Amino acid sequence: MEFGPLTLAGTRWEIDRADFDEELPNLLKLIEDCDFIALDFEFSGVGSDPRRGQVDMNHKPTLAERYKELCESAESYRIMQMGICPVKWEPNAPREPKYSSRPFNFFVAPHIEKRLFRYDRAYLFSASAIDFHLKNGFDFNKLFSRGCLYLGHQEEAHIKGLKRQRDEADKKEIEPKEEDLPMLEDVRSQIIGWIKRRETDPFDFLNIQRDAGYNGYQRRIISQFVRREFPDYNGIWYERHLQVVPYNKDRERNIVLKKEDDFQKVLKVQRGVRHLIDKIMELKKPLIGHNLFTDLVYMHNMFIGDPPEDINDFRRFLQQSFGLIVDTKFLALHCSETNKNSASSSLPELGYRLSHMTYPHIDDFPVNTEQNHVAGYDAWCTARSFVKLSAILYFAGSENPLPPAETASCLDSRKEEIVAALATRPPKAGYGRIVEVELEDKRKVRIPHWSSHFWKVFGGRICVNGTVEGEFTL
Repeated sequence: MEFGPLTLAGTRWEIDRADFDEELPNLLKLIEDCDFIALDFEFSGVGSDPRRGQVDMNHKPTLAERYKELCESAESYRIMQMGICPVKWEPNAPREPKYSSRPFNFFVAPHIEKRLFRYDRAYLFSASAIDFHLKNGFDFNKLFSRGCLYLGHQEEAHIKGLKRQRDEADKKEIEPKEEDLPMLEDVRSQIIGWIKRRETDPFDFLNIQRDAGYNGYQRRIISQFVRREFPDYNGIWYERHLQVVPYNKDRERNIVLKKEDDFQKVLKVQRGVRHLIDKIMELKKPLIGHNLFTDLVYMHNMFIGDPPEDINDFRRFLQQSFGLIVDTKFLALHCSETNKNSASSSLPELGYRLSHMTYPHIDDFPVNTEQNHVAGYDAWCTARSFVKLSAILYFAGSENPLPPAETASCLDSRKEEIVAALATRPPKAGYGRIVEVELEDKRKVRIPHWSSHFWKVFGGRICVNGTVEGEFTL
């Protein structure tokens, strides 16, 4: 599938549960082919204590304290909408060089496939989150009726453990209750009669059933009874009856293999949108977000598992599992074109302030209306801001950002790397430099190459406002 005009799922950019499995190969191909991917989430709540309201004005939390609070929050609340926007540079596009963008929006539902051993989830909303999303037109009915599935790595490991426990339990014999003995004698009598009849009138199977049916416990003791008393025969359970057949080694092996295959198919469906996160991690595609510290913590909790207790272990996980991570808020705070006041770095404000900038050109959003706080739209807005801001900072320049304020020893070499990269940064040229480059060749007005020292300075630096350090550095 070519990375070109928006054709995936017709003109739809929102993928629901009914479409997801069919569209998954195309989505994975888009991620594989893209240059970078922008990501955004909407949450069912943020904050570790739903009863909180008082703020200690005399205490500014450290980064470690904010991280701990977010980990507790992510344990209670969930990502309920996910937006991705794969972007690819097209230097030879039909009309002019551009970044081709493909935004998609996914409601993410908490539902669990019934065949996964009764595994269940709690789902919590904060009242403030409900109020906020309702004001912004969030469709809660669509979330629960059509939302895509997901399954974290830690959850999957737990479910596989439940399966192993069940398989081991099925092999252990249990002592029948006295009131069940007549039922077992009835089964014995039917099987003996059938075996005798097979001597003169062979029939390949015997169906054993009764009007009241059989519960799970009764099925188990009947199965072990047949195995013990009639080792040359095997019982196969259907919805309402047991079918007794001559033992066949190949058939029994195929039954076991089919059960495992069915289990793996259910797991694959349940993984849902996690397939997309796994692909981004596998390929280490540059990941772009806006003010994304919270997104990263929630993403870990929902798609990986419990975040590490220590923030430095979380840092190491991100460094090892992802490629370059860029925060467009950090870019905006250091760009003179957008950094007019404290509100200028919000995503809607960035879109307004960058609207005059034609190049680098990026595809317009496929729906002709603003949809602020819809994750797919915000992911596209993040991609657009990233393209524009990085070009401004690279060509026009800016004041050099301050070094990271974190004191962790694991960042010593990273700080040295930043200082060395700053030493090679050319002096501020002004916005006119972008115009000059544009006149030379529009194809040159693009984001810096991923190997550029520019990303040593502006990549891996994530804003965490309201904390002592103010920044989380990768």
